[in-house]
Amino acid sequence: MGNVILVTSSKNDIGQTIIGIKTGIELSKKDKKVLLVDLSCGKRKISDYFNESEDIIYDVKDVMDDICSAQQATISINENLYIIPYPRMTNKLRDIKKEGFEKLINEINNAYDVVIIDIDSLSQGFYINFEDIYGVFIVDNNDYSSIKNINSAYEIAKKFGVERIKVIINKYNKKGASNGTMLDIKDFNKMLTTPITSIIEENNKYMNINLEFINNDEKNSLNYAIENLLKP
Repeated sequence: MGNVILVTSSKNDIGQTIIGIKTGIELSKKDKKVLLVDLSCGKRKISDYFNESEDIIYDVKDVMDDICSAQQATISINENLYIIPYPRMTNKLRDIKKEGFEKLINEINNAYDVVIIDIDSLSQGFYINFEDIYGVFIVDNNDYSSIKNINSAYEIAKKFGVERIKVIINKYNKKGASNGTMLDIKDFNKMLTTPITSIIEENNKYMNINLEFINNDEKNSLNYAIENLLKP
């Protein structure tokens, strides 16, 4: 049975989709069969990064509404990596029912080693059956609202017995942390209810990121962060 991981954030444009994709790519390189599922309303979709948006026939909502099977909606990226895309019509996902989410999980869980689902805030995930969820990756930055956001998501995941909870600080503003306009690591250590797993420093290279950059193996904070996420 596959391990279902939610990658979540309460902020827009925070990089959770990139982190989910990068995690999936690295796992697929380790001969894991990985499915990326897009349930996030962010500007750039998983299918956009893989240049597959024009090839979408069926999407994740079609699977949940029993219009098609999960297999029919799945786009193959390579022999180990697959995606089920977000709908072309952004308002199509406004009404997700718990039964539809359960149907999706039941169809895909046994077919993959790892399923990574890109979603928005856990507090909006009323449709999620957490009994099906193995892990949650919480993504935020280091502004002052991040403490409340991370603690809230952690408490939700913990309440429902999620086994593996990881916290990623993305777009970490080092200058802001040093001058007190943003949180530094000591602040997080004092106020978070769970430790930080990974930190990705703010970098101009990450602003207009593409698949080529995501795929590279150069030594940078993004790749170091994913290495930490993949540790047991």
